[in-house]
Parts: sequence; structure tokens; C-alpha cells
Amino acid sequence: MGEKYRYVDAVRSLGGADLAGRVLDPLLSAGSVALLPIGGVVEARRELVELGIELLDRWRDWRPGTTWRARTDRFEAAHAVLVVTAYFEALGTLDLPFAQSAWEAQKGDVQHTWELAAPLCPAPHRPFAQAVAAIRGYYIALGRQLLTFCRDLDLWEGLDDHSPQWDELVDLAVRRYIDRYRNVARDVPEFAFWAGIAEHEPSLAGMADLERLISLVAAGEKLPERLATLDRLHQAALVRPIAETGDLPIGMRLPTLAQAYVTPQFRAAEIAPGDDPSAEEWWERQELRSDLPVFLSGFLTASAASEVPLIVLGQPGSGKSVLSKVLAARLRDAPFLPIRVPLREVSATAGIQEQIEQAVYHLSGERQDWPAIARSAGGTLPVIILDGFDELLQATGVRQSDYLMKVARFQHREADAGRAVAVIVTSRTAVANRAGLPEGTVVARLEPFGTTAMRMWLEVWNAVNSDYFAAAGLEPFTIDVALAQRHLAGQPLLLLMLAFYDADGNALRREARTLGQAELYERLMTRFAERALARRHPQEQVARLVERELLRLSFVASSMFNRGRQWATTQEVDADLEVLLPEQRRTPGLATPLSAGHEALGGSFFVHRAQAVRDDEVLHTYEFLHATFGEFLIARLLASLMRELVAQESSLVLTGVHDGLLRTLLSWATISSRLPVVSFLQELVQDSDRWRAVVLRLFRELDAREDSSIAAYRPWIAGPHRRYAYYSANLMVLALACAPELRASEFMPGHEDVVTEWRSYALLWRSQCALAEWQSLVDLVAVRPVWSQDDVRELHLKLSLHELWEPGPFSWSWAGVDKLLSIAQLRRQIMFSTLADEGSLLALYMDDLRTQRQPHRPR
Repeated sequence: MGEKYRYVDAVRSLGGADLAGRVLDPLLSAGSVALLPIGGVVEARRELVELGIELLDRWRDWRPGTTWRARTDRFEAAHAVLVVTAYFEALGTLDLPFAQSAWEAQKGDVQHTWELAAPLCPAPHRPFAQAVAAIRGYYIALGRQLLTFCRDLDLWEGLDDHSPQWDELVDLAVRRYIDRYRNVARDVPEFAFWAGIAEHEPSLAGMADLERLISLVAAGEKLPERLATLDRLHQAALVRPIAETGDLPIGMRLPTLAQAYVTPQFRAAEIAPGDDPSAEEWWERQELRSDLPVFLSGFLTASAASEVPLIVLGQPGSGKSVLSKVLAARLRDAPFLPIRVPLREVSATAGIQEQIEQAVYHLSGERQDWPAIARSAGGTLPVIILDGFDELLQATGVRQSDYLMKVARFQHREADAGRAVAVIVTSRTAVANRAGLPEGTVVARLEPFGTTAMRMWLEVWNAVNSDYFAAAGLEPFTIDVALAQRHLAGQPLLLLMLAFYDADGNALRREARTLGQAELYERLMTRFAERALARRHPQEQVARLVERELLRLSFVASSMFNRGRQWATTQEVDADLEVLLPEQRRTPGLATPLSAGHEALGGSFFVHRAQAVRDDEVLHTYEFLHATFGEFLIARLLASLMRELVAQESSLVLTGVHDGLLRTLLSWATISSRLPVVSFLQELVQDSDRWRAVVLRLFRELDAREDSSIAAYRPWIAGPHRRYAYYSANLMVLALACAPELRASEFMPGHEDVVTEWRSYALLWRSQCALAEWQSLVDLVAVRPVWSQDDVRELHLKLSLHELWEPGPFSWSWAGVDKLLSIAQLRRQIMFSTLADEGSLLALYMDDLRTQRQPHRPR
């Protein structure tokens, strides 16, 4: 919240010119405008306390302001006065034996002075205790300066006799600060927002609590009609259905946004150098909070709101865009002017100002330039809500990686022009590390629904559809049914999906406890596809078309998986479907045909379509609302291919299996890197013995068979050796998914030295697979030796899906080394192979040797 506020400036900012003239001016007689002599301050501490108390009691005078900036400046000034006053109060309670001539003795001495620049205000993204700790450090520094002054000028006789009081000074000052802060917070809501101590009612639906809290803030000027129109258009979103889902069964209703929006829990922090807000482990270190309205109120009433954007992160389906609509609607009748900018609808190559102007035109139908909007806002603070930064980043690539820096520069320019503006940006969590974040950026991540939030949402859903349930003879969608699918029900959009599914004959209630996860996903996807296709096609065609749609979705999931991403562009999906499903190309008619990607994904509930506009061209990327949807579809496709291969193996005509499509799909990424794929596969195995036999045969014949994969399928550039490595690794995992345990000799029969042969494959996988994928293989496949006399002749392999496996004791027999290599030989091999892991182990080994060789020294 800006720089430290100097005490002298703070007093004058709060309208204390008359008081300052009486109390401060005599202390500033040396000509300084900021530095106060310590001796004079100590002598005048009673008057300074009275000055501070009087200024803080005048909050009705200094809290209002003609502009947002004037108010925030005064808030920070009041905090500076509060900090210093609390210290003077504590100082005044101690029996300090100063000589009466302290002030006279220091006249003209500039060596011992205080600037009294108070620390920063509390911030809504930091615990109040952190702000108190900063104040404590400030008081300790003041005390050291005061102690030095006393000793240098012999103002304290018998100083050691007063050391207990001296030690208590800081604690007493901190207690005074906390008490005074809470007293001010009772009268000044902004202080309560910053410290997170505002009265909060999380039971209020639709972020109405934000509207209640904001209404406590001093109102700005009445908006002109053109801007008031924007306000009304934003508010209209509250009475619309919470989602666009197409046709609904007769009698079923969707709750409105105001009814069904449940304020989520969240975590918030300020980004420091080296932080990665896309990493789960980083977020786990941040506090889980339930006071989002208080946090947002605190952010918007602090000066930092005009300096850097607030980034709101979340998973697909977590409600980021819905929150942006709610914010735009709830920030009303207050000193804020919200303008929501859906980044998918404006030009990706335009500047921030042009994007705002385009969004205003799309919303209102009126063309208004930004400077005119900002000037018309008067004393209100424009709040620009840039919704969908991840869509902009995905659809346009790295060219937008400096977008947030541009946002901050836009804010700085506007502040310099006297037009302060706050910016809130929403984005998917996974891309947060692909954007440069301005220094001091605050990020907040929306958390999945907990039990309380689910229950609140379900109460609304059941109340709105009570008549429909009664007429159809259905039970309401209860919390116990939702909790059985907690991994999905935690995302608001997916909770809506489950509610839709259960409203069809209470399907989820009947099936959730008896079905495996794979079967539940199969029924969810099949039912939603049937519902969509039945509106456009004869009933007898629906089953075939459903299977075709799920097949295409499976290929789309493979497009993302084989590129090592959770998303794919329209061009990538089109290119993949063109070569994988060439028989489904559309015949052009008079109208421009849809692309294969649009046709496959356009109506799917399970896929989120990101969008950006560049040079009048609409760019799209696709992503599944939940990662497990794509992972299930990959496993489903592999299971379908396995059934076909088993059927080929049983044929009396064919002499072998044709694995062209399987090899095409499994030659680019390891399925071990996506453990849910392996878990789904284990559920989908139908005839494990026959499936295993086919996969083992494919593995054994790798060197004897020609590569029959589809040459035109190229998700990325990789040579035959790399594709061979990926395919063989995936066949190994696929075989283990069909059996509780396998021997290495089953993969390589006829080899006398199975261990050496296995090592060759392991080194191939290590050299050709990406590091994270190689590590995923190591973590997933447990390898245990089978000893024969003093040597290892066999290896047992099994999957370790649910926990990391622990290897047995190491022996040189594993490496097949008859004699130990010299240290020099090891170093040469490590340097030649650039094997960092072995280099680390060698360094640790050498350190251990040096430690052991050092003579023992008795203590």
C-alpha cells in the first residue's frame, strides 16, 4: 500500500494544520520538514498523544473525500498517526527519569532525530499478525534510537535500574496499537477490511455480503446516465440463469446467478521473486480463508489497488467467470465503477485501453472512449475486470506473456494522469507461471467447494426444482450423494452437471455407491451426449452417434496428452482428426462447414472452449472441465483398441495383430505421467489374460515388426528411436495394468541375461523420455530382484499406483560389475554422459569418505 507515511505529513493530511502549528512547529524550528528531535518529542509526548487521539476521533471529517485517491491517502495517514500515537502513549506510562533540560540540551543537535515514518498499513492478503510484527520491529528500532540518545546525553541516571520498564515498552506499545486499531476499525470499515476483522455473514447468497460491506464505504458522486447504464446492464446478470445449458426437461428450472452463486473459500498471497503460483505446493503454504467479500473490500479500499492488478486464479469450472459477473453486478451504489471485459470477445492484439472500449461497446451498444469514461466517473474508482487471461494466453501464445506488465503500466499511467483505476484479472491456475507478474502483485486462488458450500448450493437447487421433483417422483439431490463424488462436486460447474444427471431418474443416487469411477464416467458422458443428440437426430441413430462423439472426444484428449498439455488448439485438433478419422471428413455444402474440432467439441458439456480474437480472426483452444474427463477418455480409447486387437488375435484368418493406431497414439508420451489413465485402464480391463498376452506379444516383436503407425500424425517432432522408447514403455505399463505382477523374462523370453536386457530398455527410456516422464515410470513400476545364489537372474514387476514403492538393499550385482571402478573412471563416465544424478551421488560418497577419514577428536 504505497511507501511509508511520514508522521508530520500524516498529521497535516488529516486536517491537523492548526494542531500541528501548536505542537509540531516548535519541534521543527531547526528548519527540517520531517525530522523531529528525540529530546523534544519526549518532552512533548503528552501533547503528541492528545494530538493523535484528537485526529483519530475526527474520522467523520477525514474519512469522506471527493475522490477515491483522497480517501485512501487519508486512511494511510490515519494509520501512521495511530502507530506513532500508540508508541507515545506507551512511553508516557513509564517513569522515565529524564532531566528537565533534555529539550534545551538538544537544541541545535541534529544527531538524534526521528523521522517517524510509520510502516505500511495492514493488507487484506496478509494476516493481521504479520502487520503487528512489522509494527513491533518499528517500535524496537525507535527504542534503540531513544536509548542511544539517552546514553549519549546522560539524560538517564541509573539506566540499569529501569531496564525492566525499558523491556516492557515495546510490548506495551504493541498492545496500545492493537487496541487503538480495533477501536478505529469499529468506526472506519476500511480499517476492518484491511485487517480481516470486518463483520462477515458468509450465509448471504450471491456475494450479497460484498454489496453490504461496500455500502459501508463512503459513497461517491452519482454516476452520469451513460455510466449508470453500464451499472444496470451488469446488474441484469444477477437475474439470469446461472449457466447456459440449452434445452431443459419440462418443469426443470435453473437458479438465477443471485440465487445460486455461493461464495467460495480461497487463499491469497503477495508474489515474491521465485514464487510459482501455478504450483500446488506453494498454495498449500497459504492460509485457507472464508471471507472473500472482506478480502475484496479491503483490496479495493487500499491504495495498492491502483498500482498492480489483483489476479484471481482457479481451475476450469471453479467459477472465475461467474465471480467476474457477480463482482460487476455487486459493486454498485458505492465509490466504484465496475467494467467487465470478457477477453475472449475483444481483440487480443489491442491495448488495454482499446479492449476496455470494445467491451463497453459490446455491453451497451454505445461507443465511449476511455478518458471520457474515467473523467465522467468523478470520485468513483473504475474497477476493470479482465476475465479470461488464460484464454488470451492459450489462444495467442507467448506473445501475451507480458500482458500483466502492460496492465500495471496502464494503471501507472492512469494514476499519473489523476485517474486511478483498479484491475482484477481472472485466469486458470495452470498458466499462472507463463505470465510476467508485476512486483507486489496479489494473487487469490478460488478453492473447491467444501461440504458447507455444497450444502448451500444444493439447498437452492432443490428449492428451485421442488415442484419438478414432486411431479417426476424424484428425491432431491442431497449432500451425501454429492459427497460420494467429491472430486467432481467441488467445482461449481461440475456440481451442476451432477445435479442434471441425478435429475434423470435419480441416476446418481442409484448408481454412485455401486459403480466404479470408470463406469460412472461412462454413464455421465453417454447420457449427456444422448440428451444433446436426441434433439437433432432420429432415435435409432443416437446410439451410433454417441459412440462416434465419445470416440472423437477421446482423440481430442489424446491430442492434449501427446503434446504434454491439458489443452489443444483448434488447428491441432483438426489436424489430428484429419489423419485419425479421415472417413468422417465433412462434405462442403453451400454453407462454410464446421471444422472437425468445432464439430467434435462444440456441444460437449465436458469441454471448455477458450477464445480470443486476433486480427478479426477468432482463435480457439479446448480444455476438459476436469482433467479426469480427458484421462478417462484416453483409457477408454486404449481399452477399445485392446478389444479390437484381442479380436484380431482370435481370428482364424489373420495371422497377427495390427497395432498401427495403438502405436500411433502411444509413441509420444508416457501414460505413467497421468496416473488416472492407468487407474481407469485397470477398471476397464475385461479379459486380463488375453489382453496381457496381446500386449506382451507386441512388446516382444518390437524389433521384428515394421513401424505401422500413421506417419502423418505428428503432435511434435520426434525420431523413430524416441517414438520406439515411448511405445515400449507404454506397452510395459499396459501389460502391468492387466496383471497383478509380471516377470521381466515374460517381456524378453529367450534372453539368458534378463537383467542386462531390462537395463538396456531402462536406459533407453531414461535417455529418450522427458525427465518428468522417466521419473513417473520409476515411481510407478516397482522392480524387485529375484536372487539365484549370489546373483540376480530375474526381476518381478508390478504397478505401485497409490504410494511410492521402497526398493530393496542395493548390491553391486545389480550393476553387473565384477570389480569396482576407480574414482577417476567414474568421473570420466559421469562427465562423458553428463549424468547429473550420478554426479550428485559421487559427490555425496566422496564427502562421506572424507568424513570417515578425519581423525576422531574427543570433546
